[in-house]
Amino acid sequence: MIVTHVWPTGSMMLLIALFFVCLTPSTSFSPSVQQCFRVKTTPTPRSTSTSRSTSCTVLNLESDNHAANNNSSSRRRAVASISGLIFSRAFSYSSPDALAADESLSEMLSLVEEARRQLDAVPALIEKEQWDSVRAILIKPPLSDCWTKSARSKQLLVDYAEVVGSVGGDELGVLEGREEATTHLRFLDMAAYNNIFNPIKSEGTSGATKELIRSYYEDPKNEWKASVAALDSLVGLGKN
Repeated sequence: MIVTHVWPTGSMMLLIALFFVCLTPSTSFSPSVQQCFRVKTTPTPRSTSTSRSTSCTVLNLESDNHAANNNSSSRRRAVASISGLIFSRAFSYSSPDALAADESLSEMLSLVEEARRQLDAVPALIEKEQWDSVRAILIKPPLSDCWTKSARSKQLLVDYAEVVGSVGGDELGVLEGREEATTHLRFLDMAAYNNIFNPIKSEGTSGATKELIRSYYEDPKNEWKASVAALDSLVGLGKN
């Protein structure tokens, strides 16, 4: 996978501004040359020699230059420090661990989304009372990995929760959603299985209790809706 990093505009502008500041001579931290000469050329007693006055002026100018160089050096160090911070922040988001976590999340999210799409065909099968076909969908991966008791199914949503947590997502929310999805998918399979042997299938509703009739028609629909809601929630947690 190729990842392209684009510099934030604000960071680039800040670096450019700091670069020009670094190149600009300092005038605010040391006296100007004009002020230096004004102070150093004040009248002195006639007994003071010209060479001493000249030497003092040179020493003071050297001192001012040294202070200006120190200020410039300090400013460059500050620029380097801020630049390093910006670079480290920019590249921290592209570290190998972060990229690996994003790739894992993308792969596992695609499996959960595919499992959710498998349920789209169930309502039409319920209406036609094709219970074997409903169960055939439920036992096909990756949907089967969300609820059956195989070793793989026990790990799919657990691993999904761990990956979501590794990128700052709601790991606990995924684990709770896993329990919801597992429970309702099992109940959906149970409802479809029971309806295969329900006497209403062969004898009709004559003489059947209201609860038996309700269970035959309502349980598969209710469990399908609950299963869809649980998987939709899991998909949403992986995208946040």
